[in-house]
Amino acid sequence: MFNKQEILSNILNKDDKILFSKIIDQLNFCQKNYENTFTDFIPILKYLEFRSILFKQHIEQNVSIFGGFEEAERIIIGFFPEYVEADNNLFPISILEITYNEKYSRALTHRDFLGSILGLGIDRAKVGDILIDNNKAICFLYNDIVDYVHINLEKVGSTNVKTKVLKLQNYNIPKPKLEEKTIIISSIRIDSVLSGVFNMSRGKISDYIKGEKVFLNFAIETSSSKNVKENDIITLRGMGRIKILNVVGRTKKDKIILNIAKYV
Repeated sequence: MFNKQEILSNILNKDDKILFSKIIDQLNFCQKNYENTFTDFIPILKYLEFRSILFKQHIEQNVSIFGGFEEAERIIIGFFPEYVEADNNLFPISILEITYNEKYSRALTHRDFLGSILGLGIDRAKVGDILIDNNKAICFLYNDIVDYVHINLEKVGSTNVKTKVLKLQNYNIPKPKLEEKTIIISSIRIDSVLSGVFNMSRGKISDYIKGEKVFLNFAIETSSSKNVKENDIITLRGMGRIKILNVVGRTKKDKIILNIAKYV
């Protein structure tokens, strides 16, 4: 069994302690009763922190994560007995599609949809990512609350909306919108790349990194000199997210020509 008190004693943040306590309870229940167990939706960064705890404790457990689609930022951790093959279809996730007539409304934002769902008394932990696609939102919700939201959500802000519950397996999730861009940089260090993308000095980027506001593949990156590679995803909190595509070549002055994609 996972030693809950030993782990929690090393966690100083109160909110993290509560979250990890709940996660450990799910892990212990799975180990004790040989049943699939699932957490609530959590930020993927918190999962990465928890995964590091598992490694430190040398816990070998059949663990999988899923948030409804490949690049979800909010995910559910699933714990499975050794004899169960982890499958995304086992996760308790449903899709609620929310549509509205854009002729009679301003463009609704992620905050609008999330606020209206939480306004129904829904716990934030039961709500995953919300993808905006023109005049509709694709909401990933826990199975046990999707019908309630479907029945009770009639407006988002002052805009009338229609809702539809969809099966995750049959829905084609829209891919994130990316805007490709070519930058010229002196090196493939993370501070150089971010400086070129966001038109900031490397010193300013270094301050962001020291302030733990830069994430490489959804984990906090604390080194300005970290080299990036193809398909890495870098997030600068408050500014945006990019994906490294490929190195095109070098200029006559031996600078690197790099293709990146910005999430828009």
